[in-house]
Amino acid sequence: MKKPAQPKTPPTVPLRTERDPVTWQGKLHRKPWHYAITAAIPCLDHARETAAVIELLRLQTCRPYIILVDTGSTPRELAKLEALRADDVELHLIRRNGMQHHCDAIAAALDLTFSLADTPYVYCTHQDCFARSRHLLQHLMDNIHGLAAIGYRLSPRAYAGWEAHFGHTCTLFSVAEWDRIGITWSLRRAASLIGQGRPANEAVTKYQIDTEATVNVLLQRAAAKTSFIGTEGNFIRTKDDFIDHPRSVICTKLYFPDQYPGRRADCDLALAEAYERIRLWRSSGPADPHLTA
Repeated sequence: MKKPAQPKTPPTVPLRTERDPVTWQGKLHRKPWHYAITAAIPCLDHARETAAVIELLRLQTCRPYIILVDTGSTPRELAKLEALRADDVELHLIRRNGMQHHCDAIAAALDLTFSLADTPYVYCTHQDCFARSRHLLQHLMDNIHGLAAIGYRLSPRAYAGWEAHFGHTCTLFSVAEWDRIGITWSLRRAASLIGQGRPANEAVTKYQIDTEATVNVLLQRAAAKTSFIGTEGNFIRTKDDFIDHPRSVICTKLYFPDQYPGRRADCDLALAEAYERIRLWRSSGPADPHLTA
């Protein structure tokens, strides 16, 4: 009786193998620190959208190294995300038994990425934020000189001062400034900084602590120089010269089911346009030939 075919092992880039032991620097010719930018993408399911985000990043004139951090995808979706591993893509997993805040896992995922990043800049984005310009990352990098951060403003919040806060939709951070100021994403630290504490089963209502709270508090306390290039709304599709972001398709599925159908419809349109853009960008050739795989 013929044995059933075994599933293919996802493409991985192990640090070492039994047959080919190598040093801690890995076996790749082009190392993660040979890139100018590391792209940080927290993940939860939505592998198809993530694949499009990755391809659009690979077609940038300044191609980044990409770190995905999964925060609890289903086994089926996780298998699809595992298949995205490549020479320029890492995947790490966070599997907590419980969280005090619904943004804790995302903040931890970003903290992990910033800890691992070996590049001068880190670009933070979402799984459903599709680049519309091949020069997006180069534009951010060209304009970050003298700044700690440049990117998109946080979408509107109920608390005062949100207009001065960055989101992680499309934002580039200077790692040198990040280290100088001593920034982290930890929400425990955010609660401590603003004297709010961390009650286990109670929302931090006064400050509406969310993913970017610590980052923005520390940027402001350090009087760091920053710049905004765009603003988003909540539960709408942001489509401009830089990005197409059908915002909240992931969180509405979890927390606002009445909003999900509209977000899903917008995401389907944005995803179709993203794959058409990928086709056109590929057909026009590499934007920067020496950065091709």
